[in-house]
Amino acid sequence: MTDSNDTGFRLSSADDDIAVFTLTRPAKLNALTKSMLEGLEQALETLPRSGVRVLVVTGEGDKSFCAGTDLAEIRDMPREARLAKNRMARELFFALSRSPLISVAAMNGLAYGGGLELAMACTFRLARPHVRVSLPEIKLGLLPAYAGTQFLPSLVGRDRALEMMITGRPVGAEEALAMGLLTRIVSSDAPLLEEAVAFAREFTGFSQPAIDAIRGCVDAAGFTVSEAGLHVEDEAVTRVFQTEDAREGVAAFLEKRAPVFRHR
Repeated sequence: MTDSNDTGFRLSSADDDIAVFTLTRPAKLNALTKSMLEGLEQALETLPRSGVRVLVVTGEGDKSFCAGTDLAEIRDMPREARLAKNRMARELFFALSRSPLISVAAMNGLAYGGGLELAMACTFRLARPHVRVSLPEIKLGLLPAYAGTQFLPSLVGRDRALEMMITGRPVGAEEALAMGLLTRIVSSDAPLLEEAVAFAREFTGFSQPAIDAIRGCVDAAGFTVSEAGLHVEDEAVTRVFQTEDAREGVAAFLEKRAPVFRHR
């Protein structure tokens, strides 16, 4: 496996069936950079060919799974590069959700913005009791840009999804579990990664064709994320990203002050 700690991620092997993708920027709350997204993209392309059946995604440290996109990085990007990163992440997370790999988000800490979108793209989400999740983009004059407007209602329903996105409020682990946003809360003293790998081993011994068929049937039975929905989000993100409110929201966050929105 590849060790790319200097670019913000590490790809390692738990065993022949299970790989682990770790976000390795704990000092920055594991905020997502373009190179980290590229690392995950490469993992999705290569791992199925190597016989891996499960990908565990986690963050280094116990404070943050992933705090979202790295706003300092996008602040220094030209507009088109920012939008390109959004599209790359959106397409990547959609690919993760449709990958033949079963993915498990091992959520060791907060998951905000793009971090929650990454977790929602995974097949399952395991979390420590102290975990809080949120899509707080509204506070920056923005909207979730990495398919969050599509993943969240598919998991929790329209009303809960709207309430979370329009208020931007943090949701605790127990509430997230009750609404269907988490799969399990892991409260044992064992390391979370060990718990996630043990969870994966509950099904890696079963027939892959049967697992694939079950996943396909479940997707056919209910609401799933679609390319048409992703296109609507892409157009909305592009439109909103150009507003003065969006520029003010990002600037205020980086300057650690309250934003002053003009278009209320």
